[in-house]
Amino acid sequence: MIATPESIVELRELLDEEIPDGGSEKDTAFTDARLVSLLTAASNLHAAAAEGWRRKAAKLQKRLGEMASYSVGDEKYQYTSLSSALEAALKMADTFDETAGKSSSTGSLMMRLTPPNIL
Repeated sequence: MIATPESIVELRELLDEEIPDGGSEKDTAFTDARLVSLLTAASNLHAAAAEGWRRKAAKLQKRLGEMASYSVGDEKYQYTSLSSALEAALKMADTFDETAGKSSSTGSLMMRLTPPNIL
């Protein structure tokens, strides 16, 4: 697939990778260059999103075993279970894999017919 500025923005949205206010692409899990690489290697936008979610899952898997909660004084903070986050990321990859096959047939067809000269 050919990467365009619009497809990069769309892929970033499908991967739930918002650039924070006042931040840049480097404040997200994927730089624009990495998104271009995903798009170029994929057959369509949804296939690129599926691969992106698999890569997010791989990054989460590295963090399994890190602390899940901590407390400071009377305040207690609890993170989402990393195994739940990993499961969710892989489910998103499966979802986009399914839609990738369906969306590859979109496009246009143009034809021109010339009537024969009979007379």
